[in-house]
Amino acid sequence: MFTFFRNIFCRKLRAHPRVAADDFEIAYNRQRQQRQQEVDRILDKISAKGSASLTKKEREILKKR
Repeated sequence: MFTFFRNIFCRKLRAHPRVAADDFEIAYNRQRQQRQQEVDRILDKISAKGSASLTKKEREILKKR
């Protein structure tokens, strides 16, 4: 029984869930940055060549944003 309570309140064991949350946050921010770079690339293409130059996939990406 003592081990159960010690494990609950032990700092070392509680640190692990935060590490997982940090990893999730890093991955989320990386994906968000990649999506934003893709949108920026598409907008630059529109600026240079016009909206008629977009592919179907590029139009769908902009529609989602």
